[in-house]
Amino acid sequence: MRHHAAALLLLAVVACGGGGGGGGPKVALRYHPPAGAVYHFGVEQHTTVSAESGPLARMGRQQILMRLYFTQTVKGPVNGGTEVDVVFETITMEIPGMPSNIAGGALAGLQGMHGTLVIDERGKVIRSDFARAPSVSPDMAKRLAAGVNAMAFGFPEQRVGRGDSWTFTSELPLDQVPGITASTTEVARTTLTVRELRVEGSDTSVVLDIKTEFPSQPIHLASAEQSGTLKLEGGTAGHQVFSISRGAIVDGTVKGTMKINFSGSGLGSAGMTMHTETENSIVLLPNQ
Repeated sequence: MRHHAAALLLLAVVACGGGGGGGGPKVALRYHPPAGAVYHFGVEQHTTVSAESGPLARMGRQQILMRLYFTQTVKGPVNGGTEVDVVFETITMEIPGMPSNIAGGALAGLQGMHGTLVIDERGKVIRSDFARAPSVSPDMAKRLAAGVNAMAFGFPEQRVGRGDSWTFTSELPLDQVPGITASTTEVARTTLTVRELRVEGSDTSVVLDIKTEFPSQPIHLASAEQSGTLKLEGGTAGHQVFSISRGAIVDGTVKGTMKINFSGSGLGSAGMTMHTETENSIVLLPNQ
């Protein structure tokens, strides 16, 4: 859920200066949240999936809504970074036409799940450890941990101001699909651009535009029974707002579309083409 875009990061400004960036101030982005800070977040993910061709073409458009509420508690500095505890409090899923107990059954074991992250000052997750509940499969726990790690946007070394951008790459999470092996060196590329610095009373926020592009080169997949090729088209775009005085994400929304073409054994000569539309949002909730 990278396109939940940095949901588990906090932002602190450690230095300011003049000049550059369209004539405005420059800030150095570093991850130094205050020890003991507690943040409550709400996340919504809207996904629409449809198959244009292939064995799933008859299923029609499937709409999925997932809601997640979690809490971060900043424990404080450790060797190499800052330790943060994460608790997944409530996770629900809604699929029209499917009873809620069935739709949410796969997520039930994640509620109340605890994890610990260590994040360095440049915003990179350098260690993650999630206590897996007996009802949670190893594959599910692995994908959850990888998804949390994927939310970590790296901050640039240099100070940035309005109009400044930086780009980082990330691996595609294809190997996290059980039984699938992906052979690819392709990566997703995400560019962050400072839209503006907002000053409201004693609070200053940084508004970031976020754009992610997926690789267009074919990706070879293999399982125990079949092999094939996957090709992606599309990307995501959106924004996030970080409050500097509170050291936390205030809100953010990322939307995107993707066309996925599968070809290989078992899919016939036409293969299978699927479309997905996603909208992910995050909001900082009042302290409980």
